[in-house]
Amino acid sequence: ARSMTKVPDETKRLRGVRDVLVGQLALLDAIGEAQAAIELNSAIEILNGRIGETPSAEEMARLQRRYFSD
Repeated sequence: ARSMTKVPDETKRLRGVRDVLVGQLALLDAIGEAQAAIELNSAIEILNGRIGETPSAEEMARLQRRYFSD
């Protein structure tokens, strides 16, 4: 039972980190830091692979708006 709860918790943590990075990606794009944005996007893609999901374009836009408006 212990290992069964570990995976969802790990996924939740990774998803949270990924979501924050998506927001930071929007900020980098907004200030014209293309090279940094490319590198950060690579990290986001790695996390998506670990989580086993790829957010839709709409979800990515929602995440970017959420963090960009702060």
